[in-house]
Amino acid sequence: MLGGKKEVDVQDTNSLEIDELANFAVSEHNNRQNSLEKMNLSKVISCHKQVVSGLMYHFVLEVEQGSQPKQYEAKVWVKPGGASKKLEEFKPKDA
Repeated sequence: MLGGKKEVDVQDTNSLEIDELANFAVSEHNNRQNSLEKMNLSKVISCHKQVVSGLMYHFVLEVEQGSQPKQYEAKVWVKPGGASKKLEEFKPKDA
């Protein structure tokens, strides 16, 4: 459905693409920050995908920074054909 969000089953054992995109989001965020303390992905809490010019993935992620788990929302845009991807947004959940 063009423009509408569709929930992705993150418990699916075939969710390698989702795991890769979630790790990409955390890695890109770490690269953009000027901090020695990097975030590590703990788990994907939820994911929705939206058909745009390509696909937009909307994540809720649990990450660890230090010893504290925190939740973040991230948006990753994947160009048509999957040739490239871009982190569009990464922010604390409920911020």
